[in-house]
Amino acid sequence: MPQLLKRLGRNAVGRLSLATAAFVLGAIPYPYLNAWLEPRFDFMTSLDRAIPFVPWTLAVYACWLLLPALAVVALEGSELFRLLAGLLACAALCYAGFALFTAHFPRPSLEELGGSVWRGAYEWLHGVDGPGNTFPSLHVALTAFAALRMRRHRLGAMWVGAAILISLSTLTTRQHFVADVAAGAVLASLVHLAIPRREADRR
Repeated sequence: MPQLLKRLGRNAVGRLSLATAAFVLGAIPYPYLNAWLEPRFDFMTSLDRAIPFVPWTLAVYACWLLLPALAVVALEGSELFRLLAGLLACAALCYAGFALFTAHFPRPSLEELGGSVWRGAYEWLHGVDGPGNTFPSLHVALTAFAALRMRRHRLGAMWVGAAILISLSTLTTRQHFVADVAAGAVLASLVHLAIPRREADRR
């Protein structure tokens, strides 16, 4: 099995196959937690209320899987396995947070969107993704972790900038509380620190 994993990690198709398997495995608990857990906390603050609903930022929000996927393509060998291990660890810790600190974010009114394409997109999103699974933000944790692993590689600033934009979009799409975003970023940082980089990357 270790030799098979090594061979898969040597080419882009193999790396994407590993990433797909990791994603499917990591995503299994998500819909069940969202459907079964009743809210017990309310993280709404005056800052959350002040953040506007900006419908078009759903386009940014929808790119959240792109960063981890690109990181999978860019990395290989031991760094690839560290990335996948970290992403799975982030997901597992987020799921624990969903269960321990269950909160639901109130959905924004879509009336102002009329019959626009954005209304249809939000109706689809709200239909497939319930208001739970908020603390910490899985979107933020996964994209921030990918950016942290890639920040010393080529176009490192782009990775960090993209992660920041996606994190902000979780607020302007009214999907997450500010506390969720902060917790997701902290979680990603702790997992990143817990998984050492290759010696060559530390120099």
